[in-house]
Amino acid sequence: MQKHFLPVTKTARFFTHGNLDNNTKFIWIIIHGYAQTADVFLSDFESLENEHFVIAPEGLNKFYSRGFSGNPVASWMTSLEREQEITDYTNYFNSLVNTLNLATYTHAKTIVLGFSQGVSTQTRFIESSDFKFDYSVMIAGEIGKEFQENLPGKLANLKSLYLVGDHENILKPEKIETHQILFKNANCTFKIFEGKHEVNQNTIDKILDFIAK
Repeated sequence: MQKHFLPVTKTARFFTHGNLDNNTKFIWIIIHGYAQTADVFLSDFESLENEHFVIAPEGLNKFYSRGFSGNPVASWMTSLEREQEITDYTNYFNSLVNTLNLATYTHAKTIVLGFSQGVSTQTRFIESSDFKFDYSVMIAGEIGKEFQENLPGKLANLKSLYLVGDHENILKPEKIETHQILFKNANCTFKIFEGKHEVNQNTIDKILDFIAK
């Protein structure tokens, strides 16, 4: 048996909130977690006012939330052929940035945010991209495993915020501690928000305080 790979064109779905124009002060790229959809994840950010433009790409892998039934949800990758999965979604993100001409909005600050599985996805996006991000926000997730032994320069130097809920119920305490140690000498701030493994208004308020400084 021989294994082969064939790149194909796939239609990706993404959602936006707000208007992208000369009045935009902040551009957000928000990356959902495992078994979520981009529209549901984006709904947590709809309280943001007109100066914010939010882009929510959706994972290319879809499945039913309850085996053969339930709502269709998405993920970014599995361990099967992980390198190809990573290449596919980083190409997707970089294509999205180019399609929306984000590099032309030099007056706006850009925030790339990942939640849960979206944190590892987000950190790989940052490392793969030539686009200049202003902030990285990581919420209750692990950075890419390949970065956990030696934090790359882009991730170390980018102004970053790592958030975890005071009732976090998914991410193990030792993983949180590992990331605190890993980012100790990096340009990263750790904060606790009120909540579990989720994004809520208190989470968003913490992020707004961070980017306002």
